[in-house]
Amino acid sequence: MPTIFSAYEGCQFSNRKILFDTNVWIAIDGFDPRPDTAIYSDFYSEAIKKSNEIVVNDYILGELFNRACRIQYDLEFPDDPSKRQFKKRRQLPSFKDYIETVRDTCLNILDDCLYEPAVGTHCIMSDFFNEAGTGAIDFSDIVIREHCRLNGYIVVSHDADFANCGLDFVTANKRILKNAKQKHPR
Repeated sequence: MPTIFSAYEGCQFSNRKILFDTNVWIAIDGFDPRPDTAIYSDFYSEAIKKSNEIVVNDYILGELFNRACRIQYDLEFPDDPSKRQFKKRRQLPSFKDYIETVRDTCLNILDDCLYEPAVGTHCIMSDFFNEAGTGAIDFSDIVIREHCRLNGYIVVSHDADFANCGLDFVTANKRILKNAKQKHPR
């Protein structure tokens, strides 16, 4: 039976492969200022100390790069909520500096983690789209779930979509942790 682990209790396992989703990388690398996500950075450090290996894929890195840039764009250019000027403004020197920071972050993640492609030819993409089309789970979460399921990885996320997906799951999402405790009291 899959286990939901609390990130607040530290890393409770060793010698496993772990995949952090995009939202967690955004929190770890400081692109998310919310205080309740800072715990993921501590969890990352402890997971490494316990001989776990962190896995990253192209899907997560691409999403991290694009979302981090858009988060900064929204902060720097609040006059353009529809982002119509995004492609033009990303060439501005101040914004290019930020894009280079995000690039460096992604390259550091590649250096520090085991890289694997998210999907292979064995994946039936039409099944992914059909499942996403039900509205029950995001397409990107399906890709992450299947990557972890096929390889026996633990997923670390703040996203409730992973709470019932059949994987060992680490989260700092207090609502998920409360619901898990009610279902499976210790």
